Amino acid sequence: MRPALWPIVAVALLTIVGTAYWRLAAARSHASPTVRTHIEISGEKFDLDNRYLGARREDGGIELAAFFPNFAPAGDIGDITAHTDIDDRFGHLVFVGLKPADPKLDPAERTARLYLRFLDETSWSHPGGLVARAFEPGSPFEGDELFFVPPEGRLFSARCHRSDPSRNLPNTCIAVFRAGAVDAQVRFSADLLSDWEAVMKGAHGLIEAARR
Repeated sequence: MRPALWPIVAVALLTIVGTAYWRLAAARSHASPTVRTHIEISGEKFDLDNRYLGARREDGGIELAAFFPNFAPAGDIGDITAHTDIDDRFGHLVFVGLKPADPKLDPAERTARLYLRFLDETSWSHPGGLVARAFEPGSPFEGDELFFVPPEGRLFSARCHRSDPSRNLPNTCIAVFRAGAVDAQVRFSADLLSDWEAVMKGAHGLIEAARR
C-alpha cells in the first residue's frame, strides 16, 4: 500500500464535508491489508478492515471510506487504478458514518417529519425514479435540494448541497438509513444520484459484511 494515499483521502474528506474534522488516520497508512479493528456501537459489534477506517466520531461512531462501484476500501490505491484523475477519484468516494441510532427520528421518516414542511412546492423528475424539490429560502436547509423516491422518501431520500465554487465545495449528497441499532449516514457525489440504488446497496453490504 502506498502511504501517500492517506493525504489524498483526507483532502477528499475535507472537500466533501467542508471541515477539517474528517480525515483518515495517518497512523494506519503503513498497516497491513489484513489488519482489522473490532468496534462496538450501541451494542452492535463490527469487525472492520483497517483500510476502510477514518476518524472516530464524537458521537461514539466511526467513519468508513470506500470507492464506488465495488466498495473497495479507500485505503488501497490499487483499487482505483482505472481512475487516473484525482477529481474523478474524489467523485467515486463514498463515506459511510456509523453512529448510535437516533431514538427520536427513524431515517425512513426523515422526509415526512423533518424536511417536508420546508420544501418548495415546485418539483421535477430526476433519473433513477427520483423526485427533486428545493428547500424554501429562509428555511434551515436553504440552498439545498431533496431527492427522494415518492411519495414520502421512505425507501430513499438524499439532501444535496449545491456546489460552491468560491469555497471549492462540490455538489454532495447525504442519505441516512437504519441498520439494526445504528444509523448509517452515507455521503457521496451528486453525480452518483442516478445510481442511488447501487450506492445504498453497497453501503448496506459494507455494514452487514462487518457485523460479528
